[in-house]
Parts: sequence; structure tokens; C-alpha cells
Amino acid sequence: MKYILVFTLTLVSFITIKAQNSINIKTVDSETKEELIGVTIQIAQLDIGTVSDADGMATIKNITNGTYNLSCSYIGYERVSRSIRFPFDKELLIIELTSGSEELGEVIVSSNRANRSVANIPTRIEVITDEIEEAATMDPSKIAHLLMHTTGIQVQQQSATSGTSSVRIQGLYGRYTQILKDGFPIYGGFTGGLGVLQIPPLDLRQVEFVKGSASTLYGGGAIGGLINLISKEPKDEPEASLHLNMSHIGNTDLNAFYSTRSGKWGMTVFTSNNTNTVYDVDEDGFSDVPEVRKFNFNPKVFYYLNDKTTISLGGTFTNENRIGGDIIIVEGGKLDSINNYFERNKSKQTSTLFKIEHDLSSNKKIEIKNSTNSFRRNIFLNNYAFAGTQFSTFSEVSYSHSKSNSNLILGLNLYSENFSEKMIETSQLRDQNLLTAGVFVQYIHDLSAAVSVEGGLRSDYNNDYGNFILPKIAMVYKPTLNFTGRIGGGLGYKLPTIFTEDAEILAFQNVLPIDKDIHKAEKSFGLNADLTYRLYTSDNFSLSLTEYIFYNKLNSPLLLKDNAIIGGSGFAFANSDGYFETKGIETLVKATLSNFNLYLGYTYVDAQGNDAGETSTLPLTPAHSVHGDLMFIVEGKWRCGLDAEYESSQVLNSGRVVRSLFKAGFLAERMFDNYAVYINLENWTDTRQTRYESLVQEPFNNPRFTEVWAPLDGFIFNAGVKVKL
Repeated sequence: MKYILVFTLTLVSFITIKAQNSINIKTVDSETKEELIGVTIQIAQLDIGTVSDADGMATIKNITNGTYNLSCSYIGYERVSRSIRFPFDKELLIIELTSGSEELGEVIVSSNRANRSVANIPTRIEVITDEIEEAATMDPSKIAHLLMHTTGIQVQQQSATSGTSSVRIQGLYGRYTQILKDGFPIYGGFTGGLGVLQIPPLDLRQVEFVKGSASTLYGGGAIGGLINLISKEPKDEPEASLHLNMSHIGNTDLNAFYSTRSGKWGMTVFTSNNTNTVYDVDEDGFSDVPEVRKFNFNPKVFYYLNDKTTISLGGTFTNENRIGGDIIIVEGGKLDSINNYFERNKSKQTSTLFKIEHDLSSNKKIEIKNSTNSFRRNIFLNNYAFAGTQFSTFSEVSYSHSKSNSNLILGLNLYSENFSEKMIETSQLRDQNLLTAGVFVQYIHDLSAAVSVEGGLRSDYNNDYGNFILPKIAMVYKPTLNFTGRIGGGLGYKLPTIFTEDAEILAFQNVLPIDKDIHKAEKSFGLNADLTYRLYTSDNFSLSLTEYIFYNKLNSPLLLKDNAIIGGSGFAFANSDGYFETKGIETLVKATLSNFNLYLGYTYVDAQGNDAGETSTLPLTPAHSVHGDLMFIVEGKWRCGLDAEYESSQVLNSGRVVRSLFKAGFLAERMFDNYAVYINLENWTDTRQTRYESLVQEPFNNPRFTEVWAPLDGFIFNAGVKVKL
């Protein structure tokens, strides 16, 4: 009898300890008492959580007896934490969240257009926010530094005299990367070589990266991926700032930003002026950094018609003049038989951005978008000139419907691109008119609390190249707060154009036009998978690891070939019978310890091209690259950092293999109440191509330039001041 009693008491105790509980929660706005959709609710000690539905309701089950900390977070609201003891005797716990300006750890992305945090989207989207300030300190004139704050992205300089660059994702050429501004395609095509150099980062609040095919929502051109630059929007409190930067190589930047909101009206205004004197670091008589005069003006007006409707109208205006080549000519000397080589680029870009956002209900929304973009560029060499204007338009209507466990997006858009070349010295004008209409659908559904799937389908019709069907599928698996796995894939395409890296290097000289009856669109397939582990999290220390695998294959790539090889003249495009294939891995480690933040990324890329049965490594693609940032941040006082980058050897277009590269930098910024001062030692290792070989080859009155494969400017010291008014 005694043993039975002991056994019974033990069993009762065990059942009591292991008792399972549940809790019903309703999340509402503390002022309006309206239900909040998508609030993240977690019990960290038990590694369980959920998200509130369309009625603000949520349920957490399988809670063992005990006292736990229940936290609720929602973008734009202050975090709420409650200590709850289980068993919990109330039928419903009402959590009131207060609107606030602090970020709550969840980042809402716009590239996927679903009302979800970045952690709950099946398509992998990388977001950078705080790094924007760091990149603007390193170089306030362009976003090149900003784009290299993530693995798998390479900013490749193309020309020694003009400095033009391209952005490559996962080893694919820059023409397969789509750059957007607030979701509008105003960069690319004719603007491609100069675009990354003409976008200052100061008015950006967020940058989103989608690696791999992103064609469902944004069209076939996003084969390698897309970069969406998200601008700042007006807040209730006015914001005004000035940024002055100067470098020892003659660079001066003056940037200003202002935003305000009053009643139904809001506005943001950004303007920047950048000048750079010509710089010849190796003193060979030719520029390593061209002389630049650049002006940007980006105004935007917001009209908040009511709580459901917002109308915005903005513009982008850029005027740039850059010249490189023989130092004597660039500095204003006269042409003669010895000193006569130069390259001048004059460009003007005028864009308009218009959007209407209207909430049909609490979970239904319609958007109407339109943008126009005019880009005019003139290229002058000592014996050649090229000029043209590209005018493009983009219009879209989309509808989204969000539920507690699903998101539906439907839309149709129309994209036109008209390039008109000015008759100067050529009898073959390379004009091109493209009109593409598309319809798309994307659907995300939560199969369970741990699994969400995404399916997408786009159908595009182009006036010259016919119809393209682009399916996409993705899945995210998140069984615990410390692990996330994703897999996805899709198709893409790229319409033929003369605006490629190879043609840019030639300044389009002797490049024959595209023939729509001969050339065909390039088509691609991409597959991506990633695993993210939160290895450790506490109040003072966190450590996470992300492993990313990618594969891309592009058939019938458009290649530029020298007709002299076959006895002709000029350079002609031709679709290869082969393919481009890139595959590899990315490893990303993030760690925080008190005031220290560590970012360490490694990328392995195997990039191969096959043409006429012969396989070779794609040029200017290092197989191994490592990038690291170590930042020390004391909010409101200090920002100090070290960054380093390593790239393994590369193969040039000529087949020559060049050496590996290592460069490092240092940044220190001291912040006060209304201003901050900083210094930046960029590339203090002075890694540059002219330390290893001559960039210019004789004859100097008609020089040939070595292919660019390393930095040309070397070490740069810059300093500046930021003022908040």
C-alpha cells in the first residue's frame, strides 16, 4: 500500500510539472483600440511564439507550468513585456501597444510587397539600415561602399578614364542586376555604367537585396537579383541635416536633407554637390580618378488624403560632367601631337515618381504607380563622339490582400524603353524601342506556424521578342526562434541591348546595332537555399550563422565579338550556343558583444561560361572573397570601425590570371548633440593596380589601357562633419 501511495504521488507530481497550458491573446492599439495584425508574440524561455491574425487574436499552446516572460513586438510600436504565471486563469489577455519611434528588432521589407517582417518571408531578402550611415561616411557621393556590405555582391570598375562601374551578384555580369529606387526601375540600360556612381546614400533609410531570380514582381531583368533603395519618408518631427566631406585626393561633397510633415502634407528634399579634381596616383601622366562635377536634387511631396489614402510625387535630377585621360588635357591644356587623349562623359537624368496607395479595408490595398526617366549622355574622345537619349516609362496597378495566414498580390504593368542615338559619326544608328506588358500574381500561405510557401507567376509580352512565362516558388521553414531554412527558384529573361559591360568599355565605338530578327532574349534559371542559426542570444551577446547556396544558369548569353577575327570590321553581338553558369556558397557570421558588432562574410563562386563547346572561367570573378567589419558603437557618442576585404586571383578577358588582393580601412566618428566629426582611412593598405603593373601602354597619344581588375585610386584619407539642424 505504501508503494502504491508513493507511486501515485510521484505520478501526480510528474503530471503537474508537465502540465500543458495555452493562452489567448488580443493585441490592440493603446489609443484607438483597433486590432493590430501581425504582432509577433514570443515566450523566449520556451522557444515558442506566434503572430496575431486579422482580428488581432493569437494563441500559444503547449506551455508548461511556470512563470515566463511574454513579449509583444510590432513595427512602429514600443515593445511590451509581461511576466505571466501558468496555469493562467483568464480566458483572454489583452495587450495594448503604444505607438513609438523605436525599431523593435523586426524589419518590414517592401521588395516582397507582403505585410510581413523579413524573418517570415519565404524569399530571402537581406536588409541593411544602420550600415547606411557608415557607408555615407566612407563615401557620401555614391552607394558603391553601401552595396558591398553583404556577401555575394561585387562592384566592378570598368574604365580607367571614366570610372564607370557595374554591380555583379553571384558572379553574373552587372546587366543581370536590377537596381530600383522605391520599387521603380529608373536605373539600368544606358544609365547602367554610371548609375552606381550617381546615387548618393544620404536620403536612404533602408536597402534591400534579393539574390537570385526576382522576376515575378519586377520583370525578367532581375536574373542575378535586385537591389531596392528605399528613401526616407517624412515624420511628425522635422529633420534637417548637412554633411560636408573632403578627401586628400581633391574630393569635396556637400549634402543636405530636409523632411517635414504638417497635417495632410509632407515633404522630403535631398540635394548634393560633388566635385573631384583629377588624380594621378602613380604619376604616369594619365588619370587614375577622373575629374568630376556632379549635382543631385531629389524632392518628394506626400499628400495624406485621409487615413486610407496617400499620394506621393517625387523627382530625381542629376547633372554630371566627368573627364579623364591625359592629365595635361584634363587640366585645361591644349591638344597637340603628344598630349591629345581624353574621355569626357556628360550626362543628365530627369526622373519622376508617382504613387497612390489606398487601403480598401484593414487588410486590402491597391497601389497605382508611374515613373518616367530621361537619361541623356554624351561621350567625347579625342577622335570619337557618341551621344544618345534613353526615355523610359513604367506604369503599374497592383492589389494586395493580407490575411492572418496568407498574402495575395495581383498586378499588371507596362514598361517602355526608347533609345535614340544622335547622328554624329556613324551611318548605323543603334536606336531601339521596346514595349513590354506584364501580368503577375504572388501568393504566400502559412501551412503551419513553422512553414510558409510562396508561389508566383508572371507573363510578359514584348513587342519584338514575344511572350515569356516566369514561374517562381519558395518555402521557409522556421520550427524555432533559433533556426530558419529557405529554398526557392525561378525563371528570368533579359532582352538584347547594346548596353553591356563590354560595349561600355569601348565607349560603344564601332559596336554594331542589335538586330531583332537575329538576336534573341537570354533566358535563365536560378535556385537558392539558405539556413540561418541563432547560435546564442543573451542581453549582452549574440551569435548567428547563415549558410547560403546558389545556382544560376543562363542560356544563349549575348556576347560582343570582334569581327576582325573573321575578316570583318567593328564589334558585333551574337547569341552564344552555350551558357553562363554560376554556383557557390555564402557564409555569414554576425556577432554582438556589448558595444561591439562583428560582420564576417565569405563567398565562393564558381563562374563558368561555355561558348562553341569551350568552357572557361568568367572574367573578373574571384573564386574566393572574404569581407569583415568590426564596429564599436556607443549610441550618441562614438562609432569606430575596422573593415577588411580579400579577393583571390581573377581571370581577365585576355585569359591572363592576376594576383589576389587585400585591402583594409579604418573609420572613427565622434558624435555630439547636434553634430558629429569623423575621419576615414580608406584602403590604408594602398592596394591598387598600378603598384603591380602599368595601366597605360604606348603610344601615349593613342594609348591602350590594361584591363581594370583592382582599385585605381589607392589610399584615400577623408574627413568631414555632419550637422543636425
